[in-house]
Amino acid sequence: MSTGSAAALPRLSSPRRGVEGLMVRAWGGKDLRLTVIAREQPAERFVRLRVDLDGLLERDEVYPTYWLRLWFETPSGKGHQRAYTVVTPDGATGTGCLEFYLHPGIASDWARSAAPGDGIDATVLNGRDPLAHSPAHLLMVGDGASYPAIADTLRRTGELPVTALLQAHDPEDPQIMPLPVRAGADVRWLEPGQDVVAAALEAVAAAPEGTNVWVALEGVPTRRLAGALRRELGLPKERVHSLAYWKRS
Repeated sequence: MSTGSAAALPRLSSPRRGVEGLMVRAWGGKDLRLTVIAREQPAERFVRLRVDLDGLLERDEVYPTYWLRLWFETPSGKGHQRAYTVVTPDGATGTGCLEFYLHPGIASDWARSAAPGDGIDATVLNGRDPLAHSPAHLLMVGDGASYPAIADTLRRTGELPVTALLQAHDPEDPQIMPLPVRAGADVRWLEPGQDVVAAALEAVAAAPEGTNVWVALEGVPTRRLAGALRRELGLPKERVHSLAYWKRS
């Protein structure tokens, strides 16, 4: 009779995808299976997982803000997809990190207990590179959900001038998620409840010519801001990169 406790077996999140999965495949999505290599928790509500990217770095250019759709499994086996940014990609090891700001939800539930050896299905179905068209300046508008993409962009863009405008949903957000400090980076946190769309329009109006704008907020302000940038400020569509990073339920 064994007196030692059995090691936990690796978990695999590989759910039924249903209609949503068929749509993603019809749009040209390519499937991967990620494996957790290491885990760290730099703050109580923040988890960083290094994962094996299943050969992705050999096939694709993982530019700053590059993201994957991860497939999370409910107790009934049904799948829900959520988008997460690949940060600090390492071509030598074929790995990258996924960062989770913990809150109620299926993705955070998975990340809370994720451990080395665990696997999760993912799909590549990406947006556009915000550094395309060689911007003279990049203005990024986001919040806790898009923090990993903004932080990684600051780390990987060298001396490109970047303005990062983040909406805090909790007064502690700036302390929980400090952004990298470097020359040419202007980081501003807005107070909870402050109008992020108005603040962003003011910042863009004052930005230098040749600025690209990247917007990744909750669905409603993302659509409002992207529309206002084109209608009110006349920015050409190739200079505006917008994607709703989450949806209020």
